[in-house]
Parts: sequence; structure tokens; C-alpha cells
Amino acid sequence: GLRDGRTVYIGGERVDDVTRHRAFRDAAATYAALFDYKADPANRDAMAFEADGELHSMYFLKPRDRDDLARRSATHKAIADQTYGLMGRSPDHVASFVTAIAMQPEVLKQPDGRDFSANIGRYWEHLRDNDLFATYAVHPAPQSKDQNLFGEQRGRQAVMRVTDEDDNGITLNGMKMLATSGIFSDEVWIGNLTPIAPDRKKEAITCAIPMNTPGLTLWARKPLALYAQNTFDSPLASRFDESDVMLIFEDVKVPWERVFVHDQPTLSREIYLDTAAHSFGNHQSNVRFWSKLQFLAGLIHKVTMVAGVDQIPVVAEKLGRLAALEAALGGMIHGQIHDHEDLGNGYVNYNRRYM
Repeated sequence: GLRDGRTVYIGGERVDDVTRHRAFRDAAATYAALFDYKADPANRDAMAFEADGELHSMYFLKPRDRDDLARRSATHKAIADQTYGLMGRSPDHVASFVTAIAMQPEVLKQPDGRDFSANIGRYWEHLRDNDLFATYAVHPAPQSKDQNLFGEQRGRQAVMRVTDEDDNGITLNGMKMLATSGIFSDEVWIGNLTPIAPDRKKEAITCAIPMNTPGLTLWARKPLALYAQNTFDSPLASRFDESDVMLIFEDVKVPWERVFVHDQPTLSREIYLDTAAHSFGNHQSNVRFWSKLQFLAGLIHKVTMVAGVDQIPVVAEKLGRLAALEAALGGMIHGQIHDHEDLGNGYVNYNRRYM
């Protein structure tokens, strides 16, 4: 799906195919390998669950008990281990946010009477049934003093906002940051984890669109892979740079069925806190950091062994402390599962205080 008409720029260079361009091709292959790993029949029990006679990625599972939470967590760990925890916005991250909100759709019933709760269930099914890779952009772009990065004649503000709406949906203009892995994703969730002032309600939009939506442009930061001459000298930067992109919206149309919050500054942020979304998404981040910490501890241990200094007391003490930090993090992650929370609607959540 990476040759589907998305518009990507590195500086002034337009990238027509991210699977072939030197800046992105190896990272694209890494993500492809993740999907291959997930599809391998040998990994099916660890990576998938069955519903209505179909297999789905485990990170779309709505957990009903401790075992379901443990299954989700094990899937996060298996995915993170494929990249040593270095690709944080892997396909299981934003999918976890969406799954959690879909478990408590009533949060999308707005104070103004509009009800978008049915939309989240349909969108969760769309991602699940098509096994799509979603990222998110949930912070505003920095404000310019004159609010006019698009030029005097265009007169559009830098911060992304709703500029029009009709019976078919809404129109978006402006800039939104920072869609990590957006170069490789199928969909982007637009939202607000940053508080919004009550008088800026047109910025309080939560919606989701395909990455090749007309009018959407992706501006990539300079990729690390451009400085990696080969995988031998740069084994990490060459393969695991998930990249970040600023999203530029120019008259982007979003149908109403893809809108989840509209004109509600407080609600646009609270949907992540009033549901299990914050816990689900950041449990994945905890697990990913656990994988990274194991990688770092192992790498440092090997370096000290090669140098013949691993038995020096001061070095051994620091290695032990690093191992203790890794064990402590693993314990906290298991604690989130063991002391889980009952949401009162048939579903459960990780212990949000431990998370």
C-alpha cells in the first residue's frame, strides 16, 4: 500500500515510492518483515485471535480477562523484539488506542447532543478486518506570530483546524504533528493529547483518514538512513528509522463517518483518559522500552566481555544495576496485567497507576 498516491517530501525532494527510495526502503522492509512474522503459521497462536471464524491481529483484541491482557502484552513483546524495541510506533501502538476507545464508545456522545459513538466501532472493524497500519498526529504545530505559514493571499492558520463543514463532512487546513511511522502507515488518526483552550474549538477535531487522501502532504524530517552507508557499519539506523512527518492539510475532506469528536476542546483530550486508551497505548510503549532495555543491557555486557573488563568490580556493579532496572521494568509490566482493572462493561484494562 506504499505506492498508493501518498505525497511525501524530504526537504524539496518528492519521494514517489518509499519502498525504493534510499531514505526509507530498509525501514519499509523491516515493517514488511513484521507483517511476515505475524502471518507465519508458526507464530499464529501468539499473534492472532479468532472472531467470527476469522483470524485478526492480537492487538485488536478487546480483553475480557487477565489472560486476554497477557496475550495482548506478549504480542507487543514479540513485535518489539523484532526491532530490539527501536521502532516504537509499530502497527500495534495506535491500534491499541483505537481498540480501547471502541471498548467504551459512549465517551463519544458529545455534550452538544451529537453522537459519534457508532463511528468508532466501525473504524475499529475497518482497521481489524483489513489488518491496517495506523499512526497518529495528536499535537498542534508551533504557532507562527502572524498565523500565516501558507502565505498572505491564502490566509490560512498554521495550526490544523476545521475550516468548513457540510452534509458530507468537514474540511481541514493547516499543519499537524508529528506522525511517527507516517511514511509507512495506511491510516492516520488525528486528535489532541495536548489541552486546547475553550475558544479554539475548531482545532478540537478527532478523525481518521487514509494516508493518500487528496490534499494531505507528508513532510519528513531528514532520515537517518541517508547517513548509513551500509547495514554492517550502521545496523540500527539503516533498518530501524521509523521517521517522523509533519502533516500538511490543504482542503482535506473528511466524511462524517470518520469523525469522532468535533468542536469539543475538553472532550477531544479526555477520550484517551476516560477510556482505557491511554493505558493500552502506553502499555505497548512500556513493553517496547523493556525490549530496548534488554537489548542495551545485552549489548553493554558483550562490549565489556570483549574488552575483558566485565569482572572489574565497578563495571560488574554497573552491569548489575542495569540488569536490576530491566527486571524492575519487567515486574511493573507484569503487575499491570496481574492487578488489572475491571471497566464494569465486560472488559478489563491494565492497571493504569502501575502503567
